Amino acid sequence: MPQAHRDKTFSLWAKILYPAIFIQLVGWYLGLFWIGADKDQGEVFRIMFVHVPVAWCAFVWILAAAVFAIIGFVRKSVFEQMDQNTHAAIDLGTVFGALALATGSIWGRPTWGVWWDWDPRLTTTLVMFLICCAYHVLRSFTPDVQARRNAGQIVAILAAVNVPIVYFSVNIWRSVHQPQTFVRKGGSASPDIGLVLLVNTLAMLLLSFVIFKIRRVAVATEETLEAAREGRNQA
Repeated sequence: MPQAHRDKTFSLWAKILYPAIFIQLVGWYLGLFWIGADKDQGEVFRIMFVHVPVAWCAFVWILAAAVFAIIGFVRKSVFEQMDQNTHAAIDLGTVFGALALATGSIWGRPTWGVWWDWDPRLTTTLVMFLICCAYHVLRSFTPDVQARRNAGQIVAILAAVNVPIVYFSVNIWRSVHQPQTFVRKGGSASPDIGLVLLVNTLAMLLLSFVIFKIRRVAVATEETLEAAREGRNQA
Protein backbone atom coordinates (compact mmCIF):
# COMPACT_ATOMS: atom_id res chain seq x y z
CA MET A 1 0.00 0.00 0.00
CA PRO A 2 1.55 3.37 -0.99
CA GLN A 3 2.45 5.68 1.87
CA ALA A 4 0.17 8.46 0.60
CA HIS A 5 -2.79 6.07 0.53
CA ARG A 6 -2.00 4.88 4.06
CA ASP A 7 -1.86 8.44 5.33
CA LYS A 8 -5.20 9.23 3.66
CA THR A 9 -6.81 6.11 5.10
CA PHE A 10 -5.46 6.83 8.58
CA SER A 11 -6.70 10.42 8.42
CA LEU A 12 -10.19 9.33 7.27
CA TRP A 13 -10.71 6.85 10.08
CA ALA A 14 -9.16 9.19 12.64
CA LYS A 15 -11.90 11.71 11.77
CA ILE A 16 -14.61 9.09 12.21
CA LEU A 17 -13.10 8.24 15.59
CA TYR A 18 -14.40 11.49 17.17
CA PRO A 19 -18.14 10.90 16.53
CA ALA A 20 -17.64 7.28 17.63
CA ILE A 21 -16.20 8.51 20.93
CA PHE A 22 -19.09 10.97 21.27
CA ILE A 23 -21.69 8.23 20.84
CA GLN A 24 -19.86 6.12 23.39
CA LEU A 25 -19.83 8.98 25.90
CA VAL A 26 -23.59 9.42 25.39
CA GLY A 27 -24.07 5.71 26.08
CA TRP A 28 -22.02 5.91 29.27
CA TYR A 29 -23.96 8.99 30.38
CA LEU A 30 -27.24 7.11 29.95
CA GLY A 31 -25.86 4.16 31.88
CA LEU A 32 -24.58 6.32 34.74
CA PHE A 33 -27.33 8.89 35.15
CA TRP A 34 -30.46 7.96 33.17
CA ILE A 35 -30.88 4.41 34.48
CA GLY A 36 -31.78 3.96 38.14
CA ALA A 37 -29.88 1.70 40.53
CA ASP A 38 -30.61 -2.03 40.43
CA LYS A 39 -32.80 -3.26 43.31
CA ASP A 40 -30.51 -6.23 44.00
CA GLN A 41 -27.00 -5.10 43.01
CA GLY A 42 -27.32 -1.38 43.64
CA GLU A 43 -24.99 0.97 41.77
CA VAL A 44 -22.36 -1.64 40.92
CA PHE A 45 -24.55 -3.11 38.18
CA ARG A 46 -23.74 -0.07 36.01
CA ILE A 47 -20.41 -1.64 35.09
CA MET A 48 -22.53 -3.94 32.92
CA PHE A 49 -22.68 -1.11 30.36
CA VAL A 50 -18.93 -1.47 29.93
CA HIS A 51 -18.43 -5.16 30.67
CA VAL A 52 -20.98 -6.54 28.22
CA PRO A 53 -19.91 -4.31 25.26
CA VAL A 54 -16.19 -5.10 25.67
CA ALA A 55 -17.00 -8.81 25.93
CA TRP A 56 -18.99 -8.66 22.71
CA CYS A 57 -16.18 -6.75 21.01
CA ALA A 58 -13.76 -9.47 22.07
CA PHE A 59 -16.07 -12.09 20.54
CA VAL A 60 -16.53 -10.12 17.32
CA TRP A 61 -12.84 -9.46 16.69
CA ILE A 62 -11.64 -12.93 17.59
CA LEU A 63 -14.23 -14.40 15.23
CA ALA A 64 -13.25 -11.84 12.57
CA ALA A 65 -9.60 -12.84 12.97
CA ALA A 66 -10.51 -16.47 12.29
CA VAL A 67 -12.52 -15.49 9.20
CA PHE A 68 -9.57 -13.49 7.87
CA ALA A 69 -7.27 -16.44 8.58
CA ILE A 70 -9.50 -18.90 6.72
CA ILE A 71 -9.80 -16.56 3.74
CA GLY A 72 -6.02 -16.22 3.69
CA PHE A 73 -5.54 -19.98 3.63
CA VAL A 74 -8.13 -20.47 0.89
CA ARG A 75 -7.08 -17.52 -1.29
CA LYS A 76 -3.29 -17.44 -1.41
CA SER A 77 -3.32 -14.27 -3.52
CA VAL A 78 -4.56 -12.25 -0.54
CA PHE A 79 -2.79 -14.23 2.18
CA GLU A 80 -0.52 -11.35 3.24
CA GLN A 81 -3.39 -8.85 3.44
CA MET A 82 -5.55 -11.31 5.38
CA ASP A 83 -2.67 -11.99 7.75
CA GLN A 84 -2.43 -8.27 8.47
CA ASN A 85 -6.19 -8.18 9.05
CA THR A 86 -5.88 -11.15 11.40
CA HIS A 87 -3.05 -9.48 13.30
CA ALA A 88 -5.03 -6.26 13.81
CA ALA A 89 -8.20 -8.18 14.76
CA ILE A 90 -6.37 -10.35 17.31
CA ASP A 91 -4.83 -7.20 18.79
CA LEU A 92 -8.32 -5.89 19.44
CA GLY A 93 -9.58 -9.27 20.63
CA THR A 94 -6.73 -9.44 23.14
CA VAL A 95 -7.35 -5.94 24.49
CA PHE A 96 -11.11 -6.37 24.75
CA GLY A 97 -10.67 -9.82 26.27
CA ALA A 98 -8.44 -8.33 28.97
CA LEU A 99 -11.01 -5.59 29.59
CA ALA A 100 -13.80 -8.17 29.85
CA LEU A 101 -11.83 -10.11 32.47
CA ALA A 102 -10.93 -6.96 34.40
CA THR A 103 -14.44 -5.48 34.44
CA GLY A 104 -15.90 -8.88 35.25
CA SER A 105 -13.63 -9.13 38.29
CA ILE A 106 -14.59 -5.62 39.39
CA TRP A 107 -18.25 -6.59 39.05
CA GLY A 108 -17.76 -9.92 40.79
CA ARG A 109 -16.04 -8.58 43.91
CA PRO A 110 -19.12 -6.87 45.42
CA THR A 111 -21.67 -9.32 43.99
CA TRP A 112 -19.90 -12.67 44.57
CA GLY A 113 -17.55 -11.56 47.34
CA VAL A 114 -14.39 -12.55 45.42
CA TRP A 115 -12.30 -11.03 42.63
CA TRP A 116 -12.04 -14.35 40.83
CA ASP A 117 -13.86 -17.66 40.75
CA TRP A 118 -13.06 -20.67 38.59
CA ASP A 119 -16.52 -20.37 37.13
CA PRO A 120 -17.03 -21.88 33.63
CA ARG A 121 -17.70 -18.47 32.02
CA LEU A 122 -14.65 -16.86 33.63
CA THR A 123 -12.38 -19.85 33.02
CA THR A 124 -13.28 -20.23 29.35
CA THR A 125 -12.88 -16.48 28.84
CA LEU A 126 -9.41 -16.68 30.40
CA VAL A 127 -8.48 -19.56 28.09
CA MET A 128 -9.66 -17.55 25.09
CA PHE A 129 -7.58 -14.56 26.22
CA LEU A 130 -4.48 -16.72 26.79
CA ILE A 131 -4.75 -18.16 23.29
CA CYS A 132 -4.79 -14.59 21.95
CA CYS A 133 -1.67 -13.91 24.00
CA ALA A 134 -0.08 -17.05 22.52
CA TYR A 135 -0.67 -15.55 19.06
CA HIS A 136 1.50 -12.56 19.98
CA VAL A 137 4.17 -14.76 21.54
CA LEU A 138 4.42 -16.85 18.37
CA ARG A 139 4.68 -13.77 16.17
CA SER A 140 7.36 -12.28 18.39
CA PHE A 141 9.58 -15.37 18.62
CA THR A 142 9.21 -16.89 15.14
CA PRO A 143 11.89 -15.33 12.91
CA ASP A 144 10.72 -16.79 9.59
CA VAL A 145 7.99 -14.55 8.17
CA GLN A 146 6.00 -17.28 6.40
CA ALA A 147 6.15 -19.65 9.38
CA ARG A 148 5.10 -16.78 11.65
CA ARG A 149 2.08 -16.03 9.48
CA ASN A 150 1.02 -19.67 9.16
CA ALA A 151 1.30 -20.28 12.91
CA GLY A 152 -0.54 -17.05 13.68
CA GLN A 153 -3.43 -17.94 11.39
CA ILE A 154 -3.83 -21.35 13.02
CA VAL A 155 -3.79 -19.87 16.54
CA ALA A 156 -6.37 -17.26 15.48
CA ILE A 157 -8.71 -20.05 14.38
CA LEU A 158 -8.16 -21.90 17.68
CA ALA A 159 -9.03 -18.73 19.60
CA ALA A 160 -12.31 -18.44 17.69
CA VAL A 161 -13.26 -22.02 18.60
CA ASN A 162 -13.48 -20.82 22.20
CA VAL A 163 -16.00 -18.06 21.46
CA PRO A 164 -19.13 -20.29 21.34
CA ILE A 165 -17.77 -22.24 24.33
CA VAL A 166 -17.50 -19.02 26.33
CA TYR A 167 -20.93 -17.82 25.23
CA PHE A 168 -22.81 -21.04 25.99
CA SER A 169 -20.77 -22.00 29.08
CA VAL A 170 -23.44 -20.67 31.46
CA ASN A 171 -25.96 -23.02 29.82
CA ILE A 172 -23.69 -26.07 29.51
CA TRP A 173 -22.29 -26.08 33.08
CA ARG A 174 -23.55 -24.94 36.45
CA SER A 175 -22.33 -21.40 36.86
CA VAL A 176 -22.43 -18.56 39.38
CA HIS A 177 -22.38 -16.21 36.40
CA GLN A 178 -25.78 -14.92 35.40
CA PRO A 179 -27.29 -16.42 32.21
CA GLN A 180 -27.90 -14.51 28.98
CA THR A 181 -30.34 -11.96 30.34
CA PHE A 182 -31.48 -10.49 27.03
CA VAL A 183 -31.65 -13.51 24.75
CA ARG A 184 -33.15 -16.18 26.97
CA LYS A 185 -36.91 -16.53 27.24
CA GLY A 186 -38.26 -14.68 30.25
CA GLY A 187 -35.21 -12.46 30.67
CA SER A 188 -35.61 -10.14 33.64
CA ALA A 189 -33.96 -6.97 32.28
CA SER A 190 -36.25 -3.97 31.82
CA PRO A 191 -36.64 -2.36 28.36
CA ASP A 192 -34.75 0.80 29.38
CA ILE A 193 -31.74 -1.21 30.53
CA GLY A 194 -31.87 -3.19 27.30
CA LEU A 195 -31.97 0.03 25.27
CA VAL A 196 -29.00 1.59 27.07
CA LEU A 197 -27.02 -1.63 26.84
CA LEU A 198 -27.76 -1.78 23.11
CA VAL A 199 -26.57 1.82 22.63
CA ASN A 200 -23.36 1.12 24.53
CA THR A 201 -22.71 -2.12 22.66
CA LEU A 202 -23.26 -0.55 19.23
CA ALA A 203 -21.12 2.44 20.23
CA MET A 204 -18.29 0.19 21.41
CA LEU A 205 -18.46 -1.90 18.24
CA LEU A 206 -18.29 1.24 16.10
CA LEU A 207 -15.38 2.55 18.13
CA SER A 208 -13.59 -0.79 17.86
CA PHE A 209 -14.10 -0.85 14.09
CA VAL A 210 -12.44 2.53 13.75
CA ILE A 211 -9.57 1.38 15.96
CA PHE A 212 -9.26 -1.76 13.82
CA LYS A 213 -8.91 0.28 10.64
CA ILE A 214 -6.24 2.47 12.23
CA ARG A 215 -4.44 -0.54 13.69
CA ARG A 216 -4.60 -2.33 10.32
CA VAL A 217 -2.70 0.55 8.69
CA ALA A 218 -0.18 0.50 11.53
CA VAL A 219 0.40 -3.26 11.10
CA ALA A 220 1.03 -2.84 7.37
CA THR A 221 3.45 0.01 8.07
CA GLU A 222 5.32 -2.02 10.69
CA GLU A 223 5.74 -4.92 8.25
CA THR A 224 6.99 -2.58 5.53
CA LEU A 225 9.60 -1.14 7.91
CA GLU A 226 10.61 -4.63 9.03
CA ALA A 227 11.07 -5.75 5.40
CA ALA A 228 13.12 -2.63 4.67
CA ARG A 229 15.41 -3.28 7.66
CA GLU A 230 15.92 -6.91 6.63
CA GLY A 231 16.73 -5.80 3.11
CA ARG A 232 19.42 -3.41 4.38
CA ASN A 233 20.90 -6.10 6.62
CA GLN A 234 21.10 -8.58 3.74
CA ALA A 235 22.71 -5.94 1.50
